[in-house]
Amino acid sequence: MDKYSKVCFSGLLVSFLGALPLGTLNLTAFNIAASESVTSAIWFSVAVVLVELLVVRLALFGNERLQLSEKVSNYLIPFGIVLLLYLATTSFLASASLSDVGPKVNALPQISSAFLLGLLLSALNPLQIPFWMTWNKVLSTKGILKTSKRSYAFYLFGIGIGTMIGLGIFISAGKYIFTNYENYSMITNLLMGLLYLGFSFYLMFLFVKKRLNLKIQ
Repeated sequence: MDKYSKVCFSGLLVSFLGALPLGTLNLTAFNIAASESVTSAIWFSVAVVLVELLVVRLALFGNERLQLSEKVSNYLIPFGIVLLLYLATTSFLASASLSDVGPKVNALPQISSAFLLGLLLSALNPLQIPFWMTWNKVLSTKGILKTSKRSYAFYLFGIGIGTMIGLGIFISAGKYIFTNYENYSMITNLLMGLLYLGFSFYLMFLFVKKRLNLKIQ
């Protein structure tokens, strides 16, 4: 395997494995595929990948010249908390409206564009910044990722493919494995609301922890 194939495969493997643990992005892709359409879920995934590639490129730039991880996280976390609380609220409201037999209600009535939702959820996820800065450093230390435009291009290409494959698994599960969504929409909306609420509390914990550490210092 030549050096460019190796860096491409490394990016693909890291992003693919990173997309598999249950989280807001892959479960939202699952929910969109189950409740709306595969096309909407794919557009959501494309938006997620675009933001991720931008984050990785900025992280590579940061590894070379700047140390922006902490500062960027401090700005993103509050916005991420607000967005997740909003999504949790709309999911709970949708679940409540479906508690009685009635028409299907969109779990995200205010964000009708799956592409826009993907941009927001991915951009306001502060956890991916330290994740990619760490992996960039690891791969650079091992000599796999070189400081060159061509190496970066193959690396980013692999990352994009890996994330799309990872999200594609959840999209396929949502559309072709999880059938009769209408019969379980109240439960899935409730579970998605709990997921968003749980991640918002986790981000609150990180935010408060950082603030306390700054005050102690």
